[in-house]
Amino acid sequence: MFYCVQALLLTKGLSVSSHKGLNTLFGEHFIKTGLLPKEMGRELNRAFEKRQLGDYEFIFVLTEDEAREILANAQTFTDNCVRYLTSGGYL
Repeated sequence: MFYCVQALLLTKGLSVSSHKGLNTLFGEHFIKTGLLPKEMGRELNRAFEKRQLGDYEFIFVLTEDEAREILANAQTFTDNCVRYLTSGGYL
């Protein structure tokens, strides 16, 4: 999802190196403007939060069902990104 959003941001001449900056710019340039659905912003933030917990919280446990849901949502997310990039002539 991170790399998909980086590709989207490049279509606007934007680039970031941090996840937080990426989430912010994605929201400003694609979600708030209505170019992409709001649920994509929510899913990106949710996946980022779970990743942060998994990386930095000692007692965090992600269930198999949660992992499967995040992966399914990530697939939908990337499909939407590819569709946007294709329709704009970027792919």
